[in-house]
Amino acid sequence: MKSLRKFQHIVLLVMSLFFITNKGNAQPIPTNFFGQNAWMPDTIGSTLLGGKLHKSWGKVKDSKASIIRFGGIAPDRDMPTNYQYIKMIDSIRAKGMEPIIQVPFYKWKYSAAQAAEIVHYINVVKGRNIKYWIIGNEPDLDYAYTTANQVASYFKPFASAMKAADPSILTVGPECAWFNQSIINGLTDPNGPDDITGRDAAGRLYLDIISFHTYPFNGTQTRAQVISKLSSTGGLQDNLTYLNGRVAACNSAHGRSGNAVLRTAITEANINYKNSSTDDLNGVGVNSFIGGQFIAEMFAVGMKNSVNFMNIWSVVEGNNTDLNIGYLDAVTGNKKPAYYHFQMIAENFKGTFIPGTSNQGNVKTFGSNNGQNITVMIMNQELTNSYNYTVKLNSNAVSGSNPLKININAGLGAEYSDVVPAQGSVLLTFNAQGALVKKIEYSLGTHAIANLPPTTTQFNSIATNVSTNDNDLGTLKGFNINVFPNPANSKFTVELDRKNPEEKKFEIELYDLMGRLVYTKTSVFSERKQEIDLTGNNIAEAVYIVRVNEQGDKDNTRSEKIVIFK
Repeated sequence: MKSLRKFQHIVLLVMSLFFITNKGNAQPIPTNFFGQNAWMPDTIGSTLLGGKLHKSWGKVKDSKASIIRFGGIAPDRDMPTNYQYIKMIDSIRAKGMEPIIQVPFYKWKYSAAQAAEIVHYINVVKGRNIKYWIIGNEPDLDYAYTTANQVASYFKPFASAMKAADPSILTVGPECAWFNQSIINGLTDPNGPDDITGRDAAGRLYLDIISFHTYPFNGTQTRAQVISKLSSTGGLQDNLTYLNGRVAACNSAHGRSGNAVLRTAITEANINYKNSSTDDLNGVGVNSFIGGQFIAEMFAVGMKNSVNFMNIWSVVEGNNTDLNIGYLDAVTGNKKPAYYHFQMIAENFKGTFIPGTSNQGNVKTFGSNNGQNITVMIMNQELTNSYNYTVKLNSNAVSGSNPLKININAGLGAEYSDVVPAQGSVLLTFNAQGALVKKIEYSLGTHAIANLPPTTTQFNSIATNVSTNDNDLGTLKGFNINVFPNPANSKFTVELDRKNPEEKKFEIELYDLMGRLVYTKTSVFSERKQEIDLTGNNIAEAVYIVRVNEQGDKDNTRSEKIVIFK
């Protein structure tokens, strides 16, 4: 009991240290962070589109999207019918995803009263309880608006009328076509003439989530631009840092806290709004492998900067290469690299986001930790160079001579080494002790070029592989071991319990939880005991597996866990 209490104390101490050291870097990942856009349906309003969206919901669910926006220019110009709204909502909910519904405005073609009627019908009459509501679409593009005043003049009355119909809803806007500071600044100027972050006369907040769209390229981009864009000056990282500062000022000025805090969203995002006419797997647009990596990197920037949800545009779209910018191919229905990168991130990133560092400029990396699993994404954007790499799960120097060194600061000293191919992405999942439990591999040359999904390999931790062969002490071959003290401070004893009096040599091996041999010793177990002294062996504090077997008989093995601390 004493050793158990000591072990529990050590575990609690390590976990406390983890949360303290990571508090400044880790950002919570919202449950509904990974989103898509519902395009193209069969019809919107009176417009016949003939789209394939409603045949694709199974694939959307399988991508692990959790929140779906029904918006864009089409349902803004041409108000959907009540039937179309409900069909869309029910199709999304049937797959376990949450809808975001946009009400139309289109340069005052539709009124605040009509918007309130839509909310009332869907939420009150039909009881669908939609939480997120967008007002209008891309005012700086579709409406040619250039000022915050033009946006505030419709947003405020629409928001007030909609919240009068259902006070529980959250409003989203202004949906600028890009990060348009000239408009966003006016809308987020606390108590300014066009401020939409405060309250109306009834005390209802006008705006709950401030949103914009981002398409960094128009199809003429170079590969070098794709690799550097998101973190370059004026890129998405800078934009979100700037916006978060303004949001904080608005929350402070208007006393917004708890569930009422103003948050951010990116409701349309992709590498470009149209592709090069020759874009393919080897290109740099939505059809390309690096285009899929770009989407994963956009998600990373969003998670790092506390974005509430991020919706990729779109599920399926376009009848030619230029406009084929969905993550499903519009012609074949095939899943693009954009789909598989979306799926890899959405399925595995949970808990808190952890930034990563790489010593190679063309390799992007980031991670997450939900207390049970640590996930690491590694994306090699080199055209021809594969890398032998080592990833370390804390911020200390990475050991060894591999040319690619990666740090994910999850507070563990564990390391893992492998190879990431050129134009390849690898996702690693470790358990809470740092043992690798899953690896997903996806590359241009092996998978995408053959229209194959990523390869997933599951690993069993050595901690669970404890042999019970010949454990009957009544036989000459059977034996047991006892390891003490446990936890141990660099020194511990292995005790052998066996019936066979014949002097034999035994191999004592120490493995980390990723299966790497870190120490070995041969002993005849004089007086049935052998002390193991790890002093000076540079073995990190962690959980290890002690394995003992008769020399030359690997099938006759006993294993025990031990905690090493210093």
